[in-house]
Amino acid sequence: MKHALKLNLALISWIAVSLSQAGIPAGKARSTLEAGNLRFVEGKALAHSWQKGTVAKTGALGQTPAVAVLTCADSRTPPELIFDMGVGDLFVCRNAGGFDTPEVNATFEYGVAALGVHTILVLGHSKCGAITATLEGKPVPGNISLLTKSLRPGIEKILQDHTDLSKEDQLNHAVEALVRYQMLELIKNSELLRKATADGKLQVIGAVYDVETGRVRFLD
Repeated sequence: MKHALKLNLALISWIAVSLSQAGIPAGKARSTLEAGNLRFVEGKALAHSWQKGTVAKTGALGQTPAVAVLTCADSRTPPELIFDMGVGDLFVCRNAGGFDTPEVNATFEYGVAALGVHTILVLGHSKCGAITATLEGKPVPGNISLLTKSLRPGIEKILQDHTDLSKEDQLNHAVEALVRYQMLELIKNSELLRKATADGKLQVIGAVYDVETGRVRFLD
């Protein structure tokens, strides 16, 4: 019995390392992320059960992430956990609200040009405090106004067209609207990313994470 248990644990560890080292093939990013999120939701995550081999490999040979993620700095939205990914799998930029900046854009340009990133995921999430503050439009302290100012263009239409919605529904609409807006902004603000997309070397996809259920809903 103990011998079988050791074999099973060894097999799980081997699978986890293999998943992390195999990379994500072009064109299969969404399905791979969906499968990882399902494992996360069902409590069957593998990638974080064993990382020693992956750390050693990426430390010695460098990183080759295939998927980049733009998402919120919210502590409830760690991409590597949500998608059951390990060290070296995701190239992530995070700020409150999850929006493009020159620095974020340059980071993704580096990911595409130097590291082999072929997919960028813009990931929004439910109950986002930064978007809520932007919708409310109240004065905020310090430099927080820089965040709301940057987020507002992406949700302007929601503010204009959905005044009849409840605050919760308005927020849900705004979260999705911002994801779609940032997907366009990433490409609009970068000649390099535009060319990579036009050449079929890069795709930008969007999704929304539910902080209550752990599930990710991908946008069509």
